[in-house]
Amino acid sequence: MAIFLRLGVAVIIAAVAFPCWASVPPNPKDLVTAELVAQTASVAPGTNLWVDLHLRIKPGWHVYWRNPGDSGLPTTIDWHLPTGFSAGAIQWPVPEHFLEKGIGNYGYVGSADLLVPLTVAKQIVPGGFAALAAEASWLACADICIPGSAKLSLTMPVTAAPAIPDPATAALFATVHGELPLPAPFEPRFVAGSDEYRLLVPASALAGERNPTVAFFPYDGSLIDHAAGARVRQRTDGLEIMLTKAAATARTAPTTLDGVLVLRGQDGRTRAFEIAAKEGHGTANR
Repeated sequence: MAIFLRLGVAVIIAAVAFPCWASVPPNPKDLVTAELVAQTASVAPGTNLWVDLHLRIKPGWHVYWRNPGDSGLPTTIDWHLPTGFSAGAIQWPVPEHFLEKGIGNYGYVGSADLLVPLTVAKQIVPGGFAALAAEASWLACADICIPGSAKLSLTMPVTAAPAIPDPATAALFATVHGELPLPAPFEPRFVAGSDEYRLLVPASALAGERNPTVAFFPYDGSLIDHAAGARVRQRTDGLEIMLTKAAATARTAPTTLDGVLVLRGQDGRTRAFEIAAKEGHGTANR
């Protein structure tokens, strides 16, 4: 039900503001184009393979992150793989925060690269081919939202020797892997108040940077007010990040506050971390 409500809010707002678009929507194929890109040119039995769902997005439009925010839907991939193959979860790069007419969302403009790890079947026979297929679905939004999808495929030769990275895609995968958040090497804490969560980040996370710009992208879409943004207070032991609670948030605090924490220094250097902050007291761990 929550998914349909998010989609409905986005479409209704856009239809009111731009009724002519609501009656003659753009062609979905003109908004987003998709392709599958493999990190290697072949596959070998029992190995792992990174595949990138590469989305090219029309200027002025965006697609959504795993938590879309106040409205929208995340991109999904429905895999159809040979027997013995399996697909892992999408690895999401750090999104952008969009704010319009009091609605806050998280997503991507220009392009998006969603990495998925595939496990190759051990019993696959070298000398043949592996046919990988997937159907990707997304929601593209600007002043209105238009759903789109594409059926995609890759046919890859099977070799006995472990596959090596394809030079033609090496630069792309190096860039995309570099855009993924890293596991946090520090232990944040959070404190739940009546109207906000206070996320406490230890000084060790700052790497000597003073007054960094901070963004937090929660995995749970129901906890915070996505339009409010984060307020930051410098402390002697690190940072205190105030996150306004969503109006409909339950009284019971979550066990952990999970998401992506982005720290951007004054020199423009950006570091992104996956965090799972445990509830604690007013002091951040080091």
